[in-house]
Amino acid sequence: MGYGFSLVALWQHPSMAGKCIDGTPEVVTGTRKMFIQDKPSMATTAQHSLSINPAEGTEQPGQSPAWMLVSSVSENGTCQKVAVSVSNFLVGRSSSCHLTIADPTVSGRHAELLVIDRDLFIRDLNSTNGTLLNGRRVQNLTGLRSGDVLHFGSVMYTLNSADSEAIPEATMMADVSTEAMAQLQFDKLLKRPGLKPYYQPIVRLDDHSRVAFEVLSRSTLIGLETPDKMFRIAAQRTSEVELSIVCRHEGLRVGEGMGPDVQFYLNTHPAELKSTQLFNSLTTMREEFPLMDIVIEVHEAAVASTDFLRQLRTVVSDLGMKLAYDDFGAGQARLKELFDVPPDVLKFDVKFVNGLPFASPQQRATIQSLVKLVRDLNVIPLAEGVETTEEAACCHELGFELAQGYLFGRADTAAHWAQH
Repeated sequence: MGYGFSLVALWQHPSMAGKCIDGTPEVVTGTRKMFIQDKPSMATTAQHSLSINPAEGTEQPGQSPAWMLVSSVSENGTCQKVAVSVSNFLVGRSSSCHLTIADPTVSGRHAELLVIDRDLFIRDLNSTNGTLLNGRRVQNLTGLRSGDVLHFGSVMYTLNSADSEAIPEATMMADVSTEAMAQLQFDKLLKRPGLKPYYQPIVRLDDHSRVAFEVLSRSTLIGLETPDKMFRIAAQRTSEVELSIVCRHEGLRVGEGMGPDVQFYLNTHPAELKSTQLFNSLTTMREEFPLMDIVIEVHEAAVASTDFLRQLRTVVSDLGMKLAYDDFGAGQARLKELFDVPPDVLKFDVKFVNGLPFASPQQRATIQSLVKLVRDLNVIPLAEGVETTEEAACCHELGFELAQGYLFGRADTAAHWAQH
């Protein structure tokens, strides 16, 4: 069955910088063609010359649009927003397409969007420069979902479903603007400009002296400011491994100036724990930073097999590094791996620490038993998320050797810690 949808063309008047507004006529039902160039006063606001054409396709009168393409935001803050109006929606440079993009990187008939039972799919039509879905080239008919990022040649659109249309216009366009900027600047992030390492102290609980720093990454690039934002875009491009490697490298490069005796805890991404590529990246890192004291953190629950952990332990040891398991107890505590491949450090999840001063004697006894078990394996127990002096005192009493948390310092720059 085919579906028909109304088309809404959006322009921006110079006096409405940063927002999209409805153009006139507001609704096109498949009987006329609309060009941005038809409105001379608006023409200069378009990033790419765009036209919307009913062309051919099966329509069903009265059906509201289920999907919307929202263009990237131009330098002056404008965007276009186009409904997928027919069940076979053509995108290309040709004026016969439903969405015409006058950009030299876009082929005449570049790609086709297909609506099947309210779900949306895309296929490339043998275009010269390809169609990308979240950074990956579209090879076959591929399903889409709201929030996906599409590139037709070098022209980017974000896909929104009808549900997202319920979001206030200003909020949605701000999100699209940020998403567009994040996508455009991600390659710059991988080349290191804009990536800024932060360092959170790790202390001994007996005297609160600093013994190490965990490296945490931030960015000055719009839409990529936090690790969550960076790795969300990286996941869309299947670049999580590459980004993780860059974060570790920058953490050591900048941290090298913090002194020769500083120990650094470096994170890994779960995507790295599926192949031996991690081993190669650690070897390369050691060659570049031969004298630095390094601890590699992994979330052991993300590791597929004990054999991989055993290989990782061997590689890390051979490179003169140490191994830490992160977030122990956050999900299923895999004690078998802990016994079979004990790390050098075990980081207990924050849930063991929060409320510890008010815990029952039975709860404290259970945690104390776990800590003793870990120490009996010659593993150093570390308490994460310590925020109060009372929590720190309890952790010390229960046998924790190291701790990390806001009580001892929030993550900050290398320059900050050089002065404190």
